[in-house]
This record gives sequence, C-alpha cells and structure tokens, in this order.
Amino acid sequence: MVRHYAGNDSVFFGDDYLIKGVAGAVLWCLLSDHAAQGRTCFSNRELRLDPRIRLPDISDNLEARLVLLARRLCERRAGVQIEKTGRGHFRLCVRQPLQLQEAG
Repeated sequence: MVRHYAGNDSVFFGDDYLIKGVAGAVLWCLLSDHAAQGRTCFSNRELRLDPRIRLPDISDNLEARLVLLARRLCERRAGVQIEKTGRGHFRLCVRQPLQLQEAG
C-alpha cells in the first residue's frame, strides 16, 4: 500500500516514510498516472507543467529532485524505480502491483 498525505505531499510505502514535499508530489503524480493509465514514460517538461506538483516559480531544481527521488527509491527497495531514458525523459519501473491511497 502506498499512502499520500496531501498536506505536505509525504509518501509512505506501507508504514515506511519515503519522501515528502515536491519530490513526494512528483512521485504521487507518477504513481497515480501509472495506476490510472498504465503510463511508464514521462518527461521533465510535462512535470513542470503539471499543476498537481505545485513547483515553486523560482529555481525549481526539478532535475535535482528527481535524482533525490530515484536515489531514495533505490535505497528503500520500494519496488519502484526511476530510470533516465534520454535528455529530459525517464521511465517509471514498477516491479509489483501497488495499491494507492490518499490519506488524511
């Protein structure tokens, strides 16, 4: 079970905290799109334009946040990975079925 808390965009895999803030919002959007539409390929540009993520206007550092998110997913062995596929493009690899839950 993957839980998302919209107040601070924190994401938990089971009972384990994974990430929060903009990186948490990015992960939740990716997982939501994957669950709803089966998507695995994404671009930095579409993330920048996605209103669900609420990137700060000045110096958003999206690439740095994606690197942090990819590292955290790898460290926690969450069964989800982000792989760079080209300049400004990446793939979401989901190794197991995930149940998403929007929490309080």
